Amino acid sequence: MSKQKKETYSNSCITPIYHNAAYFFENTEQVIKYHQDEVRLGRYGRYDNPNWLEFESKMAALDNYDDALIFSSGMNAIVTTVFSFIEPNDILLYTGKCYRNIRKFFNLVLPNLGVKTIPIDPMIRDDFHKNIENQYQSNVKIVFVEMPSNPHLYLVDLATLKSQIGTDTLLIVDSTLSTPYNIQPQRFGADLTIHSCSKYIGGHGDLLAGSVAGSRELIEQIRSYRNIMGGIADPHCAFLLNRSLDTLEIRMKHFNEAGIKIAKYLEEHPRVKKVFYTGLESHPHSYLAKKYLMGHGGLISFELDADREVTSKFVDALRVPFMGTNFGSSNAMVEQCSVFTYYQLSPTEKQEIGITDSLIRLSIGYEDSDLVIKDIDQALKTIDQR
Repeated sequence: MSKQKKETYSNSCITPIYHNAAYFFENTEQVIKYHQDEVRLGRYGRYDNPNWLEFESKMAALDNYDDALIFSSGMNAIVTTVFSFIEPNDILLYTGKCYRNIRKFFNLVLPNLGVKTIPIDPMIRDDFHKNIENQYQSNVKIVFVEMPSNPHLYLVDLATLKSQIGTDTLLIVDSTLSTPYNIQPQRFGADLTIHSCSKYIGGHGDLLAGSVAGSRELIEQIRSYRNIMGGIADPHCAFLLNRSLDTLEIRMKHFNEAGIKIAKYLEEHPRVKKVFYTGLESHPHSYLAKKYLMGHGGLISFELDADREVTSKFVDALRVPFMGTNFGSSNAMVEQCSVFTYYQLSPTEKQEIGITDSLIRLSIGYEDSDLVIKDIDQALKTIDQR
């Protein structure tokens, strides 16, 4: 079939989905202009897509950077970003109490490539910064921070941390649990900000994606690695993300308001031993939350005054949330951490990162907060029935 001019509507309110594996050029001159950045055109589906570009420009603006990139998942965004800068004999420092697959990547993969990785416990502020100072050397290439951390919602003093490291060290912040609505790490010195867009950014539990935002120079270096490694999102996923960003502010307002209400209810219940929520004064990093966070989100972790079996009974009695491991979507989700996400860890490993048998992670959805509280209340009553 010969080349034909394609008539398209250019006044659509919503960008259509570009399911393109390839793009064509009119002539050789246009190809050369493309290589010299004189024209903006697509070349190949692993490098370019209009749906990506729309999402990337929006995320760059939300995170307050020059540019951004989309990836197939949050973990792919982390892995590709770190690989873009790390080299053998470099050191990577990271907040030790963090998402388990981040820990696995740092502890199991990077050392095989000649990279030394050192976890720094963020629990106690003075100890954290003292340990950063003790471990920092000229060959520390990356300091990686999860803020807030998963599942305890620990924070770090970003501004102080930035002042402790040299200009040749990248400060990378995974801000999945906050989103740009609750914090912009760039304002406090972060060189790059990462999100698992599968969570709050996507917001509906129907996609997997990740993003990284930063200066144009850093993003171009990461883009080169993404082009090679191929961790791209499909066009329909980018289309859905663009849909989701239209409602991010509305959704985060709900999560922030419902989250603090449910957290306060839990804190006052006699069967609840401890609540991890940065909006509560009882959280060990509430003073940092006041400095850095504009809201606290819809993920609440808490420990019951109960053993493993009784905690399981409580989780099984809940009717509103699904038992699952996602957060930030329309459906409430709940997990007993030690028997769900962290089941394979040894007791020593669980203790090291603060995973007790009674620790529960609750992610609220778009339900009314009173409905969730009523459900928690009836489930707590079941464990009091002897």
